[in-house]
Amino acid sequence: LDNQMEESLREMEVECALLDGEQESEVTQLQKENELLEELKGKMHNVEKTSHPESQETEEQSKSSEDLEFQKLEREIKQQEETESQSQELLREISECQRLIITRKERIMTLKKQSSQITLQAQQERENFQREKNTLLIMLQKEKEKLMSLEGKYAELSEGQKFTNNPITIKAHLNLLKERRRSSKENSFYPHENSPQKKSQQLLGSYDRSLGRTFPPKAHLPLSQSSSCGSIIPQGFSFSQKVTRRLPKSNSQAHMSEDRQSDYCSRMVSEPNVFLDSFSFPDHSQASDTVSVDSSDSLETSFSACSPDNISSASTSNMAKIEEMERLLREAQAEKQRLLEHREREMEMRRQALEEERRRREELEKRLQEETNRRQKLVEREVKLREKQRTQSRLLSRYLPVRKDDFDLHGHIEAAGHNPDACFHLAITDKTCRGFLVKMGGKIKTWKKRWFVFDHNRRTLTYYADKHETKMKGVIYFQAIEEVYYDHLKNAHKSPNPSLTFSVKTHDRVYYMVAPSPEAMRIWMDVVVTGAEGHMHFMV
Repeated sequence: LDNQMEESLREMEVECALLDGEQESEVTQLQKENELLEELKGKMHNVEKTSHPESQETEEQSKSSEDLEFQKLEREIKQQEETESQSQELLREISECQRLIITRKERIMTLKKQSSQITLQAQQERENFQREKNTLLIMLQKEKEKLMSLEGKYAELSEGQKFTNNPITIKAHLNLLKERRRSSKENSFYPHENSPQKKSQQLLGSYDRSLGRTFPPKAHLPLSQSSSCGSIIPQGFSFSQKVTRRLPKSNSQAHMSEDRQSDYCSRMVSEPNVFLDSFSFPDHSQASDTVSVDSSDSLETSFSACSPDNISSASTSNMAKIEEMERLLREAQAEKQRLLEHREREMEMRRQALEEERRRREELEKRLQEETNRRQKLVEREVKLREKQRTQSRLLSRYLPVRKDDFDLHGHIEAAGHNPDACFHLAITDKTCRGFLVKMGGKIKTWKKRWFVFDHNRRTLTYYADKHETKMKGVIYFQAIEEVYYDHLKNAHKSPNPSLTFSVKTHDRVYYMVAPSPEAMRIWMDVVVTGAEGHMHFMV
């Protein structure tokens, strides 16, 4: 468990170090992108500052000479296009930088969240390991206490002999006890053949052999001088023939008194000098040749309790208990080892699952990035194709461009069925048409109100900021106008009034305009189409 805890801590430290490094790199990139954003904003500010003096200088030059009007228009248009292109480029870079900054911030927040989750998970695993370790230590301490108690009991039963863990020795000892018990049972059927001295000698020998000790042979002593049962029978105490005949019991009586004898034997082993003291006579000089029935029964019970059969059964019972405790201890150790192995396998499987999840997440992020790039490219390609190839359903060929010098625009519009004098949103003369239209920007899709001037003499469609015609915003030459049509496909982005939107297509771009009324829209479309000289193959 300590090794697993240390390994988990090391893994957590490595993960935190990696996340900290990645977070530092993301913060560095974020600072760089912020600096780049500030630099781009400064550039855009400089471009705006430089564009104003140039426009003022252009206005002063235009006032000095009327002949340089077309050059002024060209120069202003060029300057405005350059300024607009630079502004659009800077705006695009600024938006890209802002998007990258947002992405970096989200990535930093994700890394911080992952770091906190890893730290919390490592702390929980450490607490689980500590609880499991404490539980196992408590169980181990209890098993040690049980083992020490069993060893103490064994030492008491075996008179100080230490317990051996050798299974061969234990098995041989148990076999010897079984043989002695079997032989003692066989001899118990013929008690008259064995003298009391022989019984006591056999009891001593079997008891000593059960404890694993050997003694040198001794001379046979009378029963009154032997101490095999833990007490001394006084000399002069003898048994009558009647008592001798009463010693062998029947099999039924032996079975009935088996539990009582085993209890008594267990007490006799732990307390050796207990019985036979009550049988000493006050007169030690003279012995009686007969005893009463009660005395003979008590003496018989005492000898039965000290028999090798009961001592062997007690030793066998204790050995069986010790073997059972050892077996339980081995099972507990095996269970502990199994639990540790299971815990280790579970940790390994969890680590592999985390690694697999991390690899899968990285692969998904990579695939998502690739898919995003691919879709971005497809969108850009689709936009380019739409700008180049997408056309309206039909070409408005109601009127062809007119290049005659004596062309009367007012009469032409009236001949087309309109009443320009009744439309107060515009003013038409024989060569010009003026009025307000709402135009959509080219790069930035915003709608602004402009003053449009259609001039057949200059062959241009010019739009200004207001009707004073002092600040020109752009110009469209007749040679660039290809088509004029109603926006029935609703391509105009967020048009303020789609039903009044029409389009003027040129070589470079499509101008979307919104008229103030349906009549004004129809008049403007018929006016502009007279200057659509972009398709020269329509000319007669």
